[in-house]
Amino acid sequence: MFSIKLNLLSVGTNAKTSKGDDKNTLTAILYLAPNTISGYNVCPNASPGCIASCLFTAGRGAMTSVQEARTRKTRLFFEDNNLFIKLLCSDLLKFEDYCSKNNITGYVRLNGTSDIRWEDIIVPDHNAYLFDLFKNLRFYDYTKIPDRLNAAKFDNYKILYSRSELDSSETILRQLKLGLNVSIVFEKELPQTYLGYEVINGDLNDLRWNDPSGVIVGLKAKGLAKKDISGFVIRQLD
Repeated sequence: MFSIKLNLLSVGTNAKTSKGDDKNTLTAILYLAPNTISGYNVCPNASPGCIASCLFTAGRGAMTSVQEARTRKTRLFFEDNNLFIKLLCSDLLKFEDYCSKNNITGYVRLNGTSDIRWEDIIVPDHNAYLFDLFKNLRFYDYTKIPDRLNAAKFDNYKILYSRSELDSSETILRQLKLGLNVSIVFEKELPQTYLGYEVINGDLNDLRWNDPSGVIVGLKAKGLAKKDISGFVIRQLD
Protein backbone atom coordinates (compact mmCIF):
# COMPACT_ATOMS: atom_id res chain seq x y z
CA MET A 1 0.00 0.00 0.00
CA PHE A 2 1.45 3.35 -1.09
CA SER A 3 1.32 5.62 1.95
CA ILE A 4 3.82 8.37 1.09
CA LYS A 5 2.35 11.87 1.32
CA LEU A 6 2.48 13.72 -2.01
CA ASN A 7 1.75 17.36 -2.84
CA LEU A 8 0.08 17.10 -6.25
CA LEU A 9 -0.09 13.51 -7.46
CA SER A 10 -2.67 10.91 -6.47
CA VAL A 11 -1.79 7.21 -6.18
CA GLY A 12 -4.30 4.39 -5.84
CA THR A 13 -7.40 6.61 -5.96
CA ASN A 14 -8.58 5.82 -9.49
CA ALA A 15 -10.65 2.68 -9.98
CA LYS A 16 -9.64 2.26 -13.62
CA THR A 17 -5.88 2.57 -13.09
CA SER A 18 -6.17 0.23 -10.11
CA LYS A 19 -7.43 -2.46 -12.48
CA GLY A 20 -4.06 -2.42 -14.23
CA ASP A 21 -1.91 -2.03 -11.14
CA ASP A 22 -0.65 -5.20 -9.52
CA LYS A 23 2.34 -6.10 -7.36
CA ASN A 24 4.61 -5.12 -10.25
CA THR A 25 3.02 -1.84 -11.38
CA LEU A 26 1.71 1.37 -9.84
CA THR A 27 0.12 4.47 -11.37
CA ALA A 28 0.21 8.09 -10.21
CA ILE A 29 -2.17 10.71 -11.65
CA LEU A 30 -2.29 14.49 -11.57
CA TYR A 31 -5.84 15.84 -11.39
CA LEU A 32 -6.46 19.48 -12.24
CA ALA A 33 -9.70 21.41 -12.68
CA PRO A 34 -10.60 20.80 -16.34
CA ASN A 35 -11.56 23.25 -19.05
CA THR A 36 -11.95 26.77 -17.51
CA ILE A 37 -13.36 25.80 -14.10
CA SER A 38 -10.37 27.36 -12.31
CA GLY A 39 -10.45 30.52 -14.39
CA TYR A 40 -7.62 29.15 -16.54
CA ASN A 41 -8.03 26.91 -19.57
CA VAL A 42 -6.18 23.59 -19.28
CA CYS A 43 -8.17 21.93 -22.09
CA PRO A 44 -7.63 24.19 -25.13
CA ASN A 45 -9.23 21.77 -27.59
CA ALA A 46 -12.13 20.61 -25.47
CA SER A 47 -15.32 20.22 -27.48
CA PRO A 48 -18.85 20.92 -26.16
CA GLY A 49 -19.47 17.18 -25.96
CA CYS A 50 -16.26 16.58 -24.05
CA ILE A 51 -17.04 19.36 -21.58
CA ALA A 52 -20.57 18.07 -21.01
CA SER A 53 -19.35 14.49 -20.50
CA CYS A 54 -16.29 15.33 -18.38
CA LEU A 55 -15.60 12.91 -15.53
CA PHE A 56 -14.38 15.72 -13.26
CA THR A 57 -17.16 14.99 -10.78
CA ALA A 58 -16.89 11.20 -11.02
CA GLY A 59 -15.79 9.15 -8.02
CA ARG A 60 -13.96 11.23 -5.41
CA GLY A 61 -14.35 14.20 -7.75
CA ALA A 62 -17.95 14.52 -6.55
CA MET A 63 -16.64 15.78 -3.20
CA THR A 64 -16.52 19.58 -2.91
CA SER A 65 -13.21 19.41 -1.02
CA VAL A 66 -11.62 17.40 -3.84
CA GLN A 67 -12.88 19.82 -6.50
CA GLU A 68 -11.54 22.76 -4.51
CA ALA A 69 -8.15 21.08 -4.12
CA ARG A 70 -7.93 20.47 -7.88
CA THR A 71 -8.85 24.08 -8.53
CA ARG A 72 -6.11 25.29 -6.18
CA LYS A 73 -3.56 23.10 -7.97
CA THR A 74 -4.60 24.49 -11.33
CA ARG A 75 -4.32 28.09 -10.19
CA LEU A 76 -0.89 27.34 -8.73
CA PHE A 77 0.24 25.96 -12.09
CA PHE A 78 -0.56 29.29 -13.76
CA GLU A 79 0.13 31.75 -10.96
CA ASP A 80 3.38 30.28 -9.56
CA ASN A 81 4.55 27.78 -12.14
CA ASN A 82 8.05 27.48 -10.69
CA LEU A 83 6.65 26.37 -7.33
CA PHE A 84 4.20 24.01 -9.02
CA ILE A 85 6.97 22.33 -11.02
CA LYS A 86 9.14 22.11 -7.91
CA LEU A 87 6.34 20.35 -6.00
CA LEU A 88 5.62 18.09 -8.96
CA CYS A 89 9.28 17.08 -9.25
CA SER A 90 9.36 16.35 -5.53
CA ASP A 91 6.34 14.05 -5.94
CA LEU A 92 7.83 12.33 -8.98
CA LEU A 93 11.13 11.78 -7.19
CA LYS A 94 9.37 10.19 -4.20
CA PHE A 95 7.23 8.04 -6.49
CA GLU A 96 10.21 7.00 -8.61
CA ASP A 97 12.23 6.12 -5.51
CA TYR A 98 9.36 4.07 -4.07
CA CYS A 99 8.91 2.15 -7.31
CA SER A 100 12.65 1.50 -7.59
CA LYS A 101 12.97 0.22 -4.02
CA ASN A 102 9.97 -2.08 -4.45
CA ASN A 103 10.92 -3.31 -7.93
CA ILE A 104 7.76 -1.77 -9.40
CA THR A 105 7.20 -0.21 -12.81
CA GLY A 106 5.88 3.27 -12.17
CA TYR A 107 3.37 4.85 -14.57
CA VAL A 108 2.38 8.53 -14.44
CA ARG A 109 -0.55 10.27 -16.09
CA LEU A 110 -0.11 14.03 -15.76
CA ASN A 111 -3.27 14.95 -17.69
CA GLY A 112 -5.82 13.13 -15.56
CA THR A 113 -8.36 15.90 -16.19
CA SER A 114 -6.39 18.35 -18.33
CA ASP A 115 -4.61 18.61 -21.68
CA ILE A 116 -1.31 20.38 -21.06
CA ARG A 117 1.71 20.05 -23.35
CA TRP A 118 4.01 18.55 -20.72
CA GLU A 119 6.60 17.77 -23.37
CA ASP A 120 7.36 21.50 -23.49
CA ILE A 121 7.86 21.89 -19.73
CA ILE A 122 11.42 22.69 -18.66
CA VAL A 123 12.42 22.38 -15.01
CA PRO A 124 14.10 25.71 -14.12
CA ASP A 125 16.48 24.40 -11.44
CA HIS A 126 17.87 21.80 -13.85
CA ASN A 127 17.36 23.53 -17.20
CA ALA A 128 16.11 20.20 -18.49
CA TYR A 129 12.86 18.81 -19.81
CA LEU A 130 10.65 17.22 -17.16
CA PHE A 131 10.63 13.80 -18.80
CA ASP A 132 14.41 13.72 -19.10
CA LEU A 133 14.73 13.98 -15.31
CA PHE A 134 12.62 10.89 -14.62
CA LYS A 135 13.75 8.30 -17.12
CA ASN A 136 12.72 5.40 -14.87
CA LEU A 137 9.05 6.39 -14.97
CA ARG A 138 6.64 5.77 -17.85
CA PHE A 139 4.43 8.76 -18.60
CA TYR A 140 1.27 8.66 -20.72
CA ASP A 141 -1.69 10.87 -21.55
CA TYR A 142 -4.83 11.25 -23.64
CA THR A 143 -4.96 14.41 -25.75
CA LYS A 144 -7.31 16.29 -28.03
CA ILE A 145 -4.50 18.45 -29.38
CA PRO A 146 -3.71 17.05 -32.85
CA ASP A 147 -0.20 18.43 -33.33
CA ARG A 148 1.74 17.35 -30.26
CA LEU A 149 4.58 15.99 -32.34
CA ASN A 150 7.22 17.12 -29.83
CA ALA A 151 5.99 14.43 -27.47
CA ALA A 152 7.51 11.79 -29.75
CA LYS A 153 11.06 12.86 -28.85
CA PHE A 154 10.72 11.34 -25.38
CA ASP A 155 10.89 7.57 -25.19
CA ASN A 156 9.26 7.58 -21.74
CA TYR A 157 6.17 9.57 -22.78
CA LYS A 158 3.32 8.03 -24.75
CA ILE A 159 0.17 9.85 -25.84
CA LEU A 160 -2.94 8.79 -27.68
CA TYR A 161 -5.41 11.00 -29.46
CA SER A 162 -8.87 11.34 -27.93
CA ARG A 163 -11.64 11.74 -30.51
CA SER A 164 -14.41 14.32 -30.07
CA GLU A 165 -17.58 15.08 -32.04
CA LEU A 166 -15.66 17.79 -33.92
CA ASP A 167 -13.25 15.28 -35.47
CA SER A 168 -13.86 13.96 -38.95
CA SER A 169 -12.97 10.45 -40.01
CA GLU A 170 -10.04 11.97 -41.89
CA THR A 171 -8.70 13.50 -38.67
CA ILE A 172 -8.86 10.18 -36.88
CA LEU A 173 -7.15 8.36 -39.73
CA ARG A 174 -4.46 11.04 -39.87
CA GLN A 175 -3.63 10.53 -36.20
CA LEU A 176 -3.42 6.78 -36.69
CA LYS A 177 -1.12 7.23 -39.67
CA LEU A 178 1.09 9.51 -37.55
CA GLY A 179 1.57 6.58 -35.21
CA LEU A 180 -0.87 7.59 -32.47
CA ASN A 181 -3.57 5.28 -31.21
CA VAL A 182 -6.99 6.93 -30.92
CA SER A 183 -9.50 6.59 -28.07
CA ILE A 184 -13.18 6.68 -29.01
CA VAL A 185 -16.24 6.55 -26.76
CA PHE A 186 -18.99 4.20 -27.92
CA GLU A 187 -22.55 4.05 -26.67
CA LYS A 188 -22.75 0.41 -25.61
CA GLU A 189 -20.90 -2.57 -27.01
CA LEU A 190 -17.52 -2.01 -28.62
CA PRO A 191 -17.26 -2.93 -32.31
CA GLN A 192 -14.45 -5.23 -33.42
CA THR A 193 -13.26 -2.65 -35.95
CA TYR A 194 -13.89 1.02 -36.72
CA LEU A 195 -12.75 2.83 -39.87
CA GLY A 196 -10.88 -0.34 -40.77
CA TYR A 197 -8.82 -0.42 -37.56
CA GLU A 198 -8.97 -2.93 -34.73
CA VAL A 199 -10.82 -1.75 -31.60
CA ILE A 200 -9.41 -2.89 -28.26
CA ASN A 201 -11.18 -2.63 -24.92
CA GLY A 202 -9.77 0.41 -23.11
CA ASP A 203 -11.98 -0.17 -20.06
CA LEU A 204 -10.09 -3.25 -18.91
CA ASN A 205 -7.37 -1.02 -17.48
CA ASP A 206 -5.62 2.28 -18.14
CA LEU A 207 -2.15 0.94 -18.95
CA ARG A 208 -1.98 2.38 -22.43
CA TRP A 209 1.73 1.60 -22.58
CA ASN A 210 0.85 -2.04 -23.17
CA ASP A 211 -1.41 -1.39 -26.19
CA PRO A 212 -0.25 -2.46 -29.64
CA SER A 213 0.34 0.31 -32.17
CA GLY A 214 -2.22 1.23 -34.80
CA VAL A 215 -5.40 0.48 -32.86
CA ILE A 216 -8.48 2.31 -31.64
CA VAL A 217 -8.94 2.23 -27.87
CA GLY A 218 -12.66 1.77 -27.35
CA LEU A 219 -14.36 3.11 -24.24
CA LYS A 220 -17.97 2.65 -23.21
CA ALA A 221 -19.96 5.78 -22.33
CA LYS A 222 -20.03 6.44 -18.60
CA GLY A 223 -21.67 8.96 -16.32
CA LEU A 224 -22.92 12.05 -18.12
CA ALA A 225 -21.64 10.69 -21.44
CA LYS A 226 -24.55 8.22 -21.47
CA LYS A 227 -26.86 11.16 -22.17
CA ASP A 228 -24.67 12.68 -24.90
CA ILE A 229 -26.43 13.88 -28.05
CA SER A 230 -23.56 15.96 -29.45
CA GLY A 231 -21.87 13.13 -31.31
CA PHE A 232 -19.07 12.85 -28.76
CA VAL A 233 -20.32 9.30 -28.13
CA ILE A 234 -20.55 7.02 -31.17
CA ARG A 235 -24.05 5.60 -31.10
CA GLN A 236 -24.66 1.87 -31.27
CA LEU A 237 -23.53 0.53 -34.63
CA ASP A 238 -25.95 -1.82 -36.40
